Amino acid sequence: MNKSLVSDCIKLFIITLAAGLILGFVYNVTKDPIAKQEEKTKQEAYKAVFKDADRFEAVKLNTKEISKALKAKDLGQNTINEIAKAVDKNGKELGYVFSVTNPDGYGGDITLSVGVKDDGTVNGYETLTISETAGLGMKAKEDEFKSNFTNKKAKQFEVVKDGSGKNDDSKIDAISGATITSRAVTSGVNSCVALMDTLKGGN
Repeated sequence: MNKSLVSDCIKLFIITLAAGLILGFVYNVTKDPIAKQEEKTKQEAYKAVFKDADRFEAVKLNTKEISKALKAKDLGQNTINEIAKAVDKNGKELGYVFSVTNPDGYGGDITLSVGVKDDGTVNGYETLTISETAGLGMKAKEDEFKSNFTNKKAKQFEVVKDGSGKNDDSKIDAISGATITSRAVTSGVNSCVALMDTLKGGN
């Protein structure tokens, strides 16, 4: 009985060791292609919100300053993942691209790439990650909703359900049946506008 138990333990150890080695091998083989694909997706999203940019220069994040600026605007729930300066082929600064995550989507985290010009005008946004309800919150990926922000300038955007967004750049018409998603996306964009204001010395 003891010999059988020892034998089973040895077999289990060998199986576990082999599985660990295989998983480690697979991870090492796939991590570089995955990282390259993620970088490619990110760069495409950056380019989508700043078509005139020739390149994007990473900006070092000051997490304390970012946190302070966001909390001052009641936007502390958002996380700024990256900031990059958009530069044209002549080296002229066009604005900034922000990668931001808002945790309050109906399906969880929503991560956006948001372009903001130097004058505070929102160039637009692209979704990097989103898990909202098909036919409802997923409409945040569609041009009809994204156009609410494109080439719009406001200190802060506000989600409305009365259709008044058509006549007021600071108001965003909510997606029908997906107000939570609309607010999460808008909060993410607002955090980028707030930080742009801080970068440029605004109030």
